[in-house]
Amino acid sequence: MPLRLPPADLLRAAGPPDDQLLVVRGGRNSLSDANLERTTADCWEQHGFFGVSVFGAPGDDLVALSNEVSQLRRRPEVRLARCGDLRGAGFEVAATFSNPFHFSVVLPDTTPPTFTSLRSCFSEPVTNPGFERDR
Repeated sequence: MPLRLPPADLLRAAGPPDDQLLVVRGGRNSLSDANLERTTADCWEQHGFFGVSVFGAPGDDLVALSNEVSQLRRRPEVRLARCGDLRGAGFEVAATFSNPFHFSVVLPDTTPPTFTSLRSCFSEPVTNPGFERDR
């Protein structure tokens, strides 16, 4: 099934990220089937594509990224992937919304095999060095 990409009004002018960009998904269970089903359904309903939010870490700097992105700062664990690995598995990574660190991983569908393939691109949960409990 071909990818249905985000609509043009959601895309930033910066264009797609480099294959070496490290992207981060917050939370130990953020890639569970239940979470992915909910996330992609919400994205489809609101924006017309199957997407999962991630944040790009320029220079692989998770502390700096966590300082900029509160959604990550409050997560003690994160999961990591390279844009090139996601693309190699058949996904696209698009620069979406106004936050310059936000990207959407675009999925072709919402089937369990697609979710398994997506999970295989990401690391197991790792400690977030930028975690701050009460900021």
